[in-house]
Amino acid sequence: MEQKQHICFISQNFPRRDSLIVYRQGKSLVESGFKVSYIVCDGKPDEVRYGIEIKSISVSYCGFWYKMASIEPHIKRHYERWFKIHKLKQYLIDYDADLFQINDFEHLDLGLFLKKRGDKVVYDLREYYPVFYAKKRKWKFAQQLTKYYFERRLKKKTEKYDAIFNCMPEMHDYIKEKVSCKIVEDVANYPVVNRDFTLSYEEYASRNKIISYFGSIYNISCQEVILDALERIPEVTYLLAGVFYDKYYQEMVMNKPAWKNVKFINGFAREDLPDIINSSIMGNVVKDFNQTETPQGSFSIIKIFETMEAAIPVILAKVPLYEQLVEKYNCGICVDPHNSNDFYDAIRFILDNPKEAYEMGQNGRKAVLEEFSWDSEWKKYIGVINKVIK
Repeated sequence: MEQKQHICFISQNFPRRDSLIVYRQGKSLVESGFKVSYIVCDGKPDEVRYGIEIKSISVSYCGFWYKMASIEPHIKRHYERWFKIHKLKQYLIDYDADLFQINDFEHLDLGLFLKKRGDKVVYDLREYYPVFYAKKRKWKFAQQLTKYYFERRLKKKTEKYDAIFNCMPEMHDYIKEKVSCKIVEDVANYPVVNRDFTLSYEEYASRNKIISYFGSIYNISCQEVILDALERIPEVTYLLAGVFYDKYYQEMVMNKPAWKNVKFINGFAREDLPDIINSSIMGNVVKDFNQTETPQGSFSIIKIFETMEAAIPVILAKVPLYEQLVEKYNCGICVDPHNSNDFYDAIRFILDNPKEAYEMGQNGRKAVLEEFSWDSEWKKYIGVINKVIK
């Protein structure tokens, strides 16, 4: 019997149930006949999910240097990051696969370690990290210097990689210029669609007045602004599903008067997502992109397309990329993330015009089925994998 070719994913930042690695790339590879493993650093028991062997490295911090690093939180984070990479390298010394996929910017050197011993290695670029790190600096000069340093690092480290997948197709030309790898393929983080799903107008019109938001909850999601708008629309329930990553921000949001109309789900399983979206008449996917590495917006944010796939209108940030999306497909409304009046007007329009809102939802679903689904991205992804692994 012919042995299956083995693809191994590696990450210390992304979770063991990461939607792109597990539910799209990994699951699709298994269905195509590959052996797939995923190495993480969460210390939890190994498991098999969708045929993917999820293996975990337990990392225990101890000793003199960790105690020294713990004096300063910034140094401690760097030490923990370095120590995880060190443990991964030790684990991988005797680990065999036909192709390794690096998913973390911090692992570029780990990929070169694998290349040096003769392995095939690809890198999945999920965010544009040079700008991500630059925005952490306070002064403009420091931001420019940080961006320059990490762009030089990205270009130098990717010279020997076999391929790079870019999750941000809107940045294709820019990223192509900043990496040195010969194969750079755009593979966006679009959803695996349920083509059998339908939503009639009668079904949509009979739903309760619920707005849904799911995913990470932090200051750039501007929850306080939509709650200010919802003060004036008490008949609406705001279904907020996710985890707060900042205690101060959580307290500030929960102290808003409109919090009494919020149904809060503190974390949720991937399997619960359809019920969350399909209970609502519109979805909030707004972010303040001025605080991100893609101020023009990004198509790497899957919740946009998951909401569109569910055939409900989306409320998006007013940035060029999404304004073009809404203009082309008429699938939602763009708002200023910091303007509660914009949120109010958008929500009020969808509530007062159910037929137009329903059509927006249908337009969005059609766009996903035709252009923004994993079906088309998978063909590009597996094409590169086969080219590299042969």
